[in-house]
Amino acid sequence: MKILVEFIDIIDRINERLGKIFGFLIVAMMIVIVYDICMRYFFTKPTSWGMELSTLLQVGVVFLGGGYCLLHGGHVKVDIVYGRFSPRRKAIIDLVTYLFLLALCVVLVWYGGRTAWDSLIGHKVSTSAWAPPLWPSQILIPIGGILIGFQGLAKWIRDWVTAITGVKKLESKVVRGEGGLRG
Repeated sequence: MKILVEFIDIIDRINERLGKIFGFLIVAMMIVIVYDICMRYFFTKPTSWGMELSTLLQVGVVFLGGGYCLLHGGHVKVDIVYGRFSPRRKAIIDLVTYLFLLALCVVLVWYGGRTAWDSLIGHKVSTSAWAPPLWPSQILIPIGGILIGFQGLAKWIRDWVTAITGVKKLESKVVRGEGGLRG
């Protein structure tokens, strides 16, 4: 049990740190968008790379921040009925639904990794005038799938313990909330 607790604590700490680090991609994306808008509307000299770079940064924000968001319970869900359930019933429901999340993560890692690998060995570039290589942004998809998948696995393990005992025993040492089972 101690090894299991250490495992999920490591997952929590990794996603917490990476979420804070890659959260700065939002600032970078904002700077690129504001620069592109200023160049386009004030100087009538739009960039050939602004829109595409902001899209690539958004891929980083979404996929590299997914585990952090899951840890903090930030993903959208319908809470009208679910919020009235006991911790044990919530855990049982999450045990089933998180299997779909874990399956999605396998697909992201498998197909995203294959696509990124094909782009890397095929030297594929974007079709825009800027033409950056595709693999750096595509590799973020399987990395994000791994981060979200491990955080989902940590929540799934916590839910197993809650479903069996009826008590939230494996609370996160990193965060309060949905992914850490507090509250």
